[in-house]
Amino acid sequence: MAKYPFHIGFCAPSRTVDDCAKMDSIRASLLERGAQLTFDETVFHPVKQFGGTEAERLRALMCLIADPTVDVVMPIRGGYGLSRLLDSIDFQAIAAHDPILCGFSDFTALNLAYLAHTGKVSYQGPTGVSYATDVPEITENSFLNAVLDSEWRVEFDSPQLFNLDIEGVLWGGNLSMVTSLLGTSHFPEIEGGILFLEDVHERAYRLERMLLQLEMSGVLQKQKAILLGDFRGADGRGELAENEFAWRDAIEYLRARLPEIPIIEGLPFGHVAERVTMPVGAQTTLTMRSHRVTLSSTDHPIIKK
Repeated sequence: MAKYPFHIGFCAPSRTVDDCAKMDSIRASLLERGAQLTFDETVFHPVKQFGGTEAERLRALMCLIADPTVDVVMPIRGGYGLSRLLDSIDFQAIAAHDPILCGFSDFTALNLAYLAHTGKVSYQGPTGVSYATDVPEITENSFLNAVLDSEWRVEFDSPQLFNLDIEGVLWGGNLSMVTSLLGTSHFPEIEGGILFLEDVHERAYRLERMLLQLEMSGVLQKQKAILLGDFRGADGRGELAENEFAWRDAIEYLRARLPEIPIIEGLPFGHVAERVTMPVGAQTTLTMRSHRVTLSSTDHPIIKK
C-alpha cells in the first residue's frame, strides 16, 4: 500500500528551485512513497527570485486549487513572494473548492490570510524541498497524521512546568510573516487563541522588536497561550560576547510583560528538518502536565477518498 496514497500539486507562489538535481530528488522521493504528482510550470520558471510573474504565480495557485484530482496543494519552497499576491487572491473561490493547503515560512502569509477572510483551516507543514533530502520520521508521520487521520495530535516536552487545559484557535507560523500582516485585512483577529511562532536567521533584538509590536498592538494579550518553536540563528553562529543581548533575554522580557499568559518553549516546529505539521485555524485543545504538552484537534481538513 502506498505510504502517500494521494495526489500532490506543486506550484511556486514564492520562490522556485533552480537546482535540477534537487527537483529530481523531490520527484523521486515522493514517487517512491506512492504519491501522484503535478508540477505547475511555474516551478521551472524563475523570474528574478520568484517562481514566475505575479500573474503566473497566481494562476498556478488557483488552477491547482480548482483541480479536483489534486488532494494537497503545496509550494515547492518558501522564500518571498506571497505577500505580492494577497490582494489579488480570491479567497472565497478558494474556500468554495475547500482544498488542503500545506506549506510554511513565506506560506504563512497565505495560511493567515485564508483564515482571516474565510475562517478556513490550512496547514503549516512540508513544502516540496522538504523531500529533497531524507525526511525525519517525526516530520513524515506528523504530516500523514494531519491529512489522513480523524484526530490530529502532537506531543512534545517543554522546559516549562505548567498544569494547563486550554481550548482555542491554533494559529501563527513564521514570526516575520505574522508581523508583516499586522494592520492589514489579511491579519486574522483571534481572541482566546493558541499562537505558535518560529523564525530563522533573525537576531534576538529583531525578534524581540517583532514580538513587542504584536504585544503593543494587543495581539499577544488576547491569546490563551504562546508556543515557541525553533529560532535558530537568534544568537548568531558563535558564542555570544559578554553582555551581548540574547534570545533568552528577549523571551524573559516577554514573560515579564505577559505574566498571565503561558509562554511555552520546545515546539518541534520551524526551519528545521524535524518539524510537525500544524493546522492553522483549527479549534485545538492544549493540555500540559508537568513538562509534557499535548495538542489535539478534530477540526482539521483531511483527504477524503
